[in-house]
Amino acid sequence: MVLSERGVQDIRSGRRSRAASPNSHNSDESSNTDESEYSMKVGDEYQASIPALISSGPCPTTEVENALLVWAPCTTIDDERLDKYINEAKEKCGYNVEQALGMLFWHKYDLEKATADLQNYTPLPDEWTVEDKVHFEQGFQYHGKNFNRIKQMLPDKPLSSLIKYYYLWKKTRSRTSLMVRQVRKLCAQKDEGSGSEAPSDNESDMDQDKDNKAESSGKGNCANCFVSAQVYNTAKGLLCQACMQYFKRTGTLRSSGTMRTTSRHNPARSKKKPPRGMHLNYDDLVAIVTSANGEEDAILRSMDSEIISFKRQVQNNKQMISQLKHKMSAGIDMYRPPEGGSRINTRWNSDELLLAVQGIRKYGRDFKAVAEVVGNKTEANIKTFFVNYRSRFNLDDVL
Repeated sequence: MVLSERGVQDIRSGRRSRAASPNSHNSDESSNTDESEYSMKVGDEYQASIPALISSGPCPTTEVENALLVWAPCTTIDDERLDKYINEAKEKCGYNVEQALGMLFWHKYDLEKATADLQNYTPLPDEWTVEDKVHFEQGFQYHGKNFNRIKQMLPDKPLSSLIKYYYLWKKTRSRTSLMVRQVRKLCAQKDEGSGSEAPSDNESDMDQDKDNKAESSGKGNCANCFVSAQVYNTAKGLLCQACMQYFKRTGTLRSSGTMRTTSRHNPARSKKKPPRGMHLNYDDLVAIVTSANGEEDAILRSMDSEIISFKRQVQNNKQMISQLKHKMSAGIDMYRPPEGGSRINTRWNSDELLLAVQGIRKYGRDFKAVAEVVGNKTEANIKTFFVNYRSRFNLDDVL
């Protein structure tokens, strides 16, 4: 009877009654493991240790400094030698700029010791070879986003590196680079130029006249393809060199490049823009594409050195700003001009009366501050002035 009542209560509460079975021992063990796996841990041994409150005041001098300085600018090493050391550390040992500078600072700015010690602390490379990329794509195709199984195919890659590469690969796998697009565009222009018919004598004369009329107008955006390049003033507006040559040859504007939209209110919406922070120059792209083997690397290397110099300049500016902020935090008392010992004079002239009125207007009944404004009056003199000239200067209205 007791069992039946308990079964009825279980049915009402929505729980199933368990019947005794030969596998009841196994089911109890599995339920215990499930509960231990998903249960909430309660107790002192499972609680996080909360540190003491950190005060906002300055750190005492007896406190041990926990921060570790890894780099400070050095004036004894010129920029050329420093760039040479950084390039050697990057190309031969795979260091980044921060690691190379930290090694140099560790050896107290001794370039020879730092260069000799670079081989002893080679960082672990995080480079992805072609074979690693193929294995990752195959693993992603089979297992999806289960990175633990993908890691079995790439045991030398940590899980964080797999996830980082996945997000980079996901964004770039369906895109083509701007360099590839530009090469395709130039190839299409060459194909159009080779397929066009030879112009007649009259057309060549007209083209020659247009050549004489086309004048360079400096840098700007092409009215046809909207690229930033050297533009020329033609009958169709400001055109870049490629569009101008095509217009001279065919008499029409070329259709390659950025297409115009049918929007007549805002045609600038159709302008294709590069990613944020990237600025394209048509002349630079043409110089890289048409350059001989090895020259494009020299162009990119010069751009990298220019970027490094700009980064160094930004870092120097940040250090100067931090130094100025540190000096400013100490106060400006040391820069105040020394106050001369002015003699106290109880007589009032017209300038001192005006200063006292303005001081009362600004500081109110703070007679000490007003006395500092006037200069040669004490706090008692300002109180006497307030009582005597209260009605004359309407000091109540001023307050």
